[in-house]
Amino acid sequence: MGGGPPYRDRIPSCVLSPLPLVLPILSIVGPGDVPESSDAREDASRRSPTAGTCVRLLSSRSLNSPPASFVGAGQPLSQSSENSIAVFAATRWELQAVRRALSADRVGAIDGVRCYVGQQGNRTYWVIQTGVGPVVAGRVAEKVLKAQAMSLVMSTGFACALVPAQVGDLIVGTGVSSVQGEGTWRMGSDRVLCDEAIGSDILVAAQDARMAVRTGLVVSSGTVVWQAEEKRRLQRATEATALDMESAALASAAQEHRVPMAIVRTVSDLLDEDLPLDFNLFLRPTGWLKGMQAIIVRPSSLAGLNRLRQQSRVAADRLTDWFRCYAALDRNVLRPSR
Repeated sequence: MGGGPPYRDRIPSCVLSPLPLVLPILSIVGPGDVPESSDAREDASRRSPTAGTCVRLLSSRSLNSPPASFVGAGQPLSQSSENSIAVFAATRWELQAVRRALSADRVGAIDGVRCYVGQQGNRTYWVIQTGVGPVVAGRVAEKVLKAQAMSLVMSTGFACALVPAQVGDLIVGTGVSSVQGEGTWRMGSDRVLCDEAIGSDILVAAQDARMAVRTGLVVSSGTVVWQAEEKRRLQRATEATALDMESAALASAAQEHRVPMAIVRTVSDLLDEDLPLDFNLFLRPTGWLKGMQAIIVRPSSLAGLNRLRQQSRVAADRLTDWFRCYAALDRNVLRPSR
């Protein structure tokens, strides 16, 4: 998602007609801004400047609950680490899927990073949008973990299945590694194991949500792997279960700060299907125009975009279901295995 003006401000009027369909998809994989909801604009209007590494309360407005009383922007959020879970999601759409399940009663900022903070039973959830890709995800996680002690880091959102699966199935990572070298894929030396005890709780919640689960290694690429042939090549090289773009960077930050790691995502695209476009175009500063041209040249890609949007909705709904079940687990204290 990132900074900068909305897509509409950067695109000539002659290519605006596909945007009602395309914008939600671009926001899943691209860095540009989509016009914010009224809630988000109201939160932003309350933002006060932050300096250095700090934790500040911005608002007490949640996504689904009525407005709570507003507390001044200078009041620091709790610094306690006990049962505090940092939930990182790349895009606004993945973030909203989590927030539908985890009502926030505070909106804060950690060193300029917006956090939606809510209490569920004995746990405090810090729900944070990172932006797309390993660089921004790692940067955001480092800021958060440096300023706020956490009991668990959770990477969540959507993933590509690298094994037979259905859209909406749950991916539970047992470990994560970066991958490089499209065409001749190789894993990085940054492999991090996910916490086994937390993984057991994740599976219990999945059972409560009646979700099919795929467990195994998750790999993270710095680019969107959009062709089925390339997905299969990557799977053969790594024997991974799923692919995303942020989990390895988040795990690296978690390991540096000695915080247990968990990965829980839902499947939005499958091993044997091409994505409708090379979404890497939209990740480049000037690539959006080529991406829009590709849509215009291939009108059939609109059908593929619509399919992906529908799949993403299923993945989002199932992610919400899982978080509701996880938050409802009768666990007074987080008990990581290490």
